[in-house]
Amino acid sequence: MFIRGTHGLKRRIIKQGHNTLTITLPREWTRSHHLEAGDEVDLTQQEHALIINGHEHDEKKTCEIDLTGFTMPLLWRYLQGAYRAGCDEITIYFDPHKKEWEDAYHYYTTHFEYSRLGEKTPLRPTIAMLQETVNRFIGIDIIETGKTYCKIKEMAAVSHKEFENSLRRIFITLNHLFERIIEAIEKDEIGNPNLCKEIHTIDLSIDKFVDYCARILNKVPALFPEHQKQLIFSSLFILELAGDEFKYVGKHLATTSESAKEVLPLARIVKHHFDLYYKLYYAYQRDLAVEFGKHDVKLYEKHFTMKEGLSGENRSIVKHFMLLSKFILGLAELRIQMEFQASDQPGGLRH
Repeated sequence: MFIRGTHGLKRRIIKQGHNTLTITLPREWTRSHHLEAGDEVDLTQQEHALIINGHEHDEKKTCEIDLTGFTMPLLWRYLQGAYRAGCDEITIYFDPHKKEWEDAYHYYTTHFEYSRLGEKTPLRPTIAMLQETVNRFIGIDIIETGKTYCKIKEMAAVSHKEFENSLRRIFITLNHLFERIIEAIEKDEIGNPNLCKEIHTIDLSIDKFVDYCARILNKVPALFPEHQKQLIFSSLFILELAGDEFKYVGKHLATTSESAKEVLPLARIVKHHFDLYYKLYYAYQRDLAVEFGKHDVKLYEKHFTMKEGLSGENRSIVKHFMLLSKFILGLAELRIQMEFQASDQPGGLRH
């Protein structure tokens, strides 16, 4: 019997004693990880694989970001990228002559959406802006500041349990957004800037947990098989895009003076579509997948029969709900693919 590594290495299993089986480790690998006889390594069982981790998991991952010439959105993308990648310590350098920055959370809404509602968010000093931005991310904080820099460090270790809890929070929050938007449409909450702000604030929670889940996936290599991990990454980013659609619906409701009740039937169908996917993700069943497929056709039929009679903001709202339905379909496709890749049975699968 042989064990094959990622680079095609083979090692014969050796029997030692009555119940002990051993293999030898490649010399190049032990040298590169500074391992010697008597050292300990971590073993992680992952379906049919056994992963051996050396000392590299104890090393801290650091990075530096220079904010010179950055816009607020670019700053956000850099910090988000370092956070998602699993950096344990991030040093940020900034120009001391740039005294004020735009709001970290509402840059686009301030410039393009809230401005239509007569809103203006005040500028912030650099450190205040950075602290506000860092507060949005789970498990890190600013630990040191200077005239031209600050250091951000991880304050809490990540774990499989934290991933599961955070992923569940994403689903729960998306469900809450569906319920809140449908409630607003039912009660004719139109022309109200506060609704736009409320939905945006709720959506920030989704973004926060998506980033945290991505960080955990990158920091805990053996959390899921590699093929499954890529599907989970894709699902996370689509879930984030789905959350953004509610902000746009909220903006249309906040800027219209006409009732949006005629879009309620489609909104409820799309919510049910999400509910079916939610169930499918955590308890995959073929019958549930069949039901989802039939409901997808029903959803498009509903959109086809009602879209011609809509105008103005209601027509835009319907477009966002249909985009939501497409995101949900994409998420279901990824979940079905997970089901096929999760099995390693010979002779083919029957689903």
